[in-house]
Amino acid sequence: MRPEYHKARPLAFLYKVPSPLFDRLVAEVATARLPLFPYPVEAQDPFALFPCLAPLGLAGAVLAEALPPPKDLAPSLSLEAEALEAGLLDLVVPRVGGLMGQYTEGVALERFLSTHFPGAKGLWLGPLRPSLAPFLRPLAQVSVVAKSFAEGDSFLARLPERARGHVALRPEEARALSLKTDLILYAGGRLSLDLLHPFHALVAFSPLDRGVWERVQIVHPPEDLLGFRVRAVLEGLGYPL
Repeated sequence: MRPEYHKARPLAFLYKVPSPLFDRLVAEVATARLPLFPYPVEAQDPFALFPCLAPLGLAGAVLAEALPPPKDLAPSLSLEAEALEAGLLDLVVPRVGGLMGQYTEGVALERFLSTHFPGAKGLWLGPLRPSLAPFLRPLAQVSVVAKSFAEGDSFLARLPERARGHVALRPEEARALSLKTDLILYAGGRLSLDLLHPFHALVAFSPLDRGVWERVQIVHPPEDLLGFRVRAVLEGLGYPL
């Protein structure tokens, strides 16, 4: 029987701090009329709920923030390839014989870049997030501005060899790289405006000042990535849109 004909089931949304992902998820479920009831649960220990998903008849559990897989659930928890690659999970779904963990944030990022920026040259600015590095592979090349060469090189090592760019440590190195870049990947923190140029596209993982929009050609705010992540979550639950 196709999933859309199943009886409606609750979907737990586990968070430590409120997340805009929940509202976006609820809106998409309502628009598509899916038999899911997302409901928020403030959970300091999200893993405590995992063994209860199947007995309670839940469709699954969405984590607002991805976490490393819990070792004590290893015998009953399998991981999709993306979760294994990242070492994180943000969606757990009951399956026959156990649980399946997925990393939808990585899947969403890769699909977003494949759709909008295939083959672009990217420059990562802000805190490095190694778990997302493998999902930058649609880009032709990725460079980073880092606090140390070891930190930046470790980040780039998670990319395919063909896509590993350069590590900038000094401001003048960062400015030189920005001139050879199509796409700015902004992960938060202080954003130096002299790295932004009118030919740049910018993808923001964190909110940014409206003045930035005037410095580049186009900005994709965090909400754009949220849309792709919601679709990845629903697909992982068996409801591809």
